[in-house]
Amino acid sequence: MKKTILLLAMILFLACGDGGKTVHLKFWAFGGANVLNEWIRMRAKQFEAQHPDVKVTVSLKSWNMIRELLYTNFSAGTGPDLMRVHANYAAEFGENGFFYPLDQFEDFKEVREWYVPHLFESVEYNDHCYGLPHSAIAFVLVCNKDMFDADNIEPPKTWSEFRRVAKHFTRDLDGDGSFDQYGLTLLGGDRGGFAYRLAPFFFKAGGDILSEDLTQVEFNSPECIDALQLFADMYQIDRSITPGFLAYTLSECSDMFVNDKVAMAIEGPWYNNVVRDKNPEKRFYTVPVPVPDHRIDQFNSAPTLQDMVMNAINANTKHLDAAWAFLKFIRNEEADMAWVEQDMGAVAVTHKALNSDLAQAIADLPVYRQELQHARPWPSHPQMIYIVRNVIAPFGQQAIIGDLTPEQALNKAAKEAQLILEGKK
Repeated sequence: MKKTILLLAMILFLACGDGGKTVHLKFWAFGGANVLNEWIRMRAKQFEAQHPDVKVTVSLKSWNMIRELLYTNFSAGTGPDLMRVHANYAAEFGENGFFYPLDQFEDFKEVREWYVPHLFESVEYNDHCYGLPHSAIAFVLVCNKDMFDADNIEPPKTWSEFRRVAKHFTRDLDGDGSFDQYGLTLLGGDRGGFAYRLAPFFFKAGGDILSEDLTQVEFNSPECIDALQLFADMYQIDRSITPGFLAYTLSECSDMFVNDKVAMAIEGPWYNNVVRDKNPEKRFYTVPVPVPDHRIDQFNSAPTLQDMVMNAINANTKHLDAAWAFLKFIRNEEADMAWVEQDMGAVAVTHKALNSDLAQAIADLPVYRQELQHARPWPSHPQMIYIVRNVIAPFGQQAIIGDLTPEQALNKAAKEAQLILEGKK
């Protein structure tokens, strides 16, 4: 009798439950604005409604813990099935065998056609694609509209104009003998963030970071030295860069901008949300990063830095087909329209979204579209993130504050980075 009851209970469980057939996907969403994370949860529910045999658990994770969390869990054979990460990790985790090469899927070529082609440079390494573009960023110059309009000044296009405008807005407002308003603020408290704001000037000057084959350092070229010299002169001679920039995070930088304590900043599409959260009435001009005077004819075509967020699949997931289906669902052309319909801090990446009628009506989007056409990512090398944060950033900061000349700083940085590329450090 007991055996009969137990058997009936098991049958009932299998009939009412999932019988072990439901696929459970774990998606780790690193970083992202609240509106974006609310959207991904909603999108997961929509996917589940269309795929009753799949359940998706979305977990929000710290952007600053990507490497630590993924290495720890991947090494232990655990971790998520899918993840939203910085595209720079494509090379590092792809080389280590942690990300599945999406080009192995039969329909990958069809999926790839959804996207602006050159944006795949950020998610590829060694002829494999390790993620689908999630959202794009192009670094631009934002100018405090109230301050510029009050003095009838146009946003700068060349380095000489940039320096002159920054000096113009560096003022002693209360007459105590000390400046309390500045031309430019830099994100020095975050080394990665600092380097990301320096690189656009390297590219606008015609400089490179690494050789095309990723074997030689090239960021100590005359063009890059000139770019770093510009910042050094503004800080040391003009005093137009906020003196405490070495400690500033995005919060301090945006506070100064919102409160009219600084005229310009080097930012990206997330800045709308950052500023709006602090002052909904604050307005600013969004323009390309200035170019050297002799390159004025390339003001609208010289590359800036492109940054990318991507969605990747764990190479060891037990649910490869379901993970790919979910990844396509959250990154298809229809889903990408969310970046046009809502301000989620980045730019859409598919042809359909970027060329939609709605996209044409958004104030800043044409500038970002233009800049993304020519923007370049950091080189796709497994050690690039380390070099950016721990070599380019600290040496660049030393040059700006005068501990080293720009030439000395970039030559020292290049020597150290070269050793890293050669595996000697």
